[in-house]
Amino acid sequence: MLYAAGLTFYAAIAVVPVMLLGVFLTGRVLGHELVERLMLRLAAYTPESLGLRAGIQSLGTVGPRLGVASLLAALVPATSYGEGLVRAFDRLGGRNQRAKGLRGRLLCLVLLPVLPVVVLAALGAVAVLPDLLGPGRAARLLGVYATFWVGWLTSGTLLALLYRAYTPRALGPAPLFWGAAATGSFMSGMSLGWVLVLRFGVDVGLAFGGSTLLGTLVLSSVYLFLAQTAVLVGYVLTLVLASPGGVCSDSLAMPRESEQARAEVR
Repeated sequence: MLYAAGLTFYAAIAVVPVMLLGVFLTGRVLGHELVERLMLRLAAYTPESLGLRAGIQSLGTVGPRLGVASLLAALVPATSYGEGLVRAFDRLGGRNQRAKGLRGRLLCLVLLPVLPVVVLAALGAVAVLPDLLGPGRAARLLGVYATFWVGWLTSGTLLALLYRAYTPRALGPAPLFWGAAATGSFMSGMSLGWVLVLRFGVDVGLAFGGSTLLGTLVLSSVYLFLAQTAVLVGYVLTLVLASPGGVCSDSLAMPRESEQARAEVR
């Protein structure tokens, strides 16, 4: 829980710059105008009273047209999440490697090309699926189900890349797949639930003097913390599956773990 709280600090710093970079890179792929229209449709699904609609509209307007100076400035806070991941994974993996901050930030730069895929999945699930499925209650339920699957596949793939890139230990393909798939399923369901809570107008400011803005900020912070907890629990699960006695341990990982255990005994 302490590591998750620390990782939440890095995530809070990086979340908006990462979204800006993702929209910018997606605009390079699809074009500025198309991305802006899709972001406006995405904003229409958020309650206006929470202030999120204006923020998403601003992302859609500013993100695809970032200048060089703004782009370079956004890289500094955006890559801070990689630093947090390296520090947390090194502690949980039992390693104390050097240059944690630099290593984490450089790995973030390598993974930047993945952002357009994540943005496209989110835009497609929210802005395109309703038109494809049509109106009606059954279509809405099917849309929620399809959105969960899109979120599961996207978050599972992203988690597998993060676990593989940032881990200090050897992870085989089987434990990596099952650990990322289980965590991605939980992340997708939790994210979908958070969106539905905001979408259906739950009074999130009731416990904060009627301030919807404060309630939204606190709820978003709690969501970030739970998301980072899930990321770390999924990583520990992957390490357990990859251990010599784990269900998914493979022949490549076991000798290395055995050598490390013998070295620690000596």
